[in-house]
Amino acid sequence: MNEENIQTNQENLDTVGVKTELEKEEEELKQYTQQRIANVLETVMRNPNGRYWTVKWVHASGHGWQKINHGNSKAQLHFNINNFYNDFDIKDKTREDFVKIVWEKNITHDQSILTLENQETRYASKNKDKVLEHLKAILLELFKEEKERIQTEISHEQKEERRKEKWKHSEKKWRRKKIRPQDIE
Repeated sequence: MNEENIQTNQENLDTVGVKTELEKEEEELKQYTQQRIANVLETVMRNPNGRYWTVKWVHASGHGWQKINHGNSKAQLHFNINNFYNDFDIKDKTREDFVKIVWEKNITHDQSILTLENQETRYASKNKDKVLEHLKAILLELFKEEKERIQTEISHEQKEERRKEKWKHSEKKWRRKKIRPQDIE
């Protein structure tokens, strides 16, 4: 009897050890992907030789004042989607997600170029910084892992209890009604 308990305890300890090894592997994979994402973002933000994005300065729109003596302070960032996907070997699923994100945010794009604009301030350098922050936010959203939803169902007892509550409520409402002569007969 004691030998059997010792053996089952040893088996339990072995399975616990396996779980921790699996958890370690998952954690290493997460760290690797996070490190890869950080490297991709750093490379894109450094933008070697204008490979991924270019900034163009255009005349900011707005109301009022004369049109003379105005500088080009609106920053237009053109992001090359094809270079981004070809250089970093990103899955097609994330490409679909990218299009979905851009579509939801109502951002101008065609098949290969994404255009982001900013004209919040009157300074071109601040507008450039803000439009780069916007690009970084979009890329971070692209790499964000979606947590799987655990579907839950309402138990049979809860459904039955809900039906009874509804029936009691309808009964209470029905008793409040005025009695009409047609109801008596």
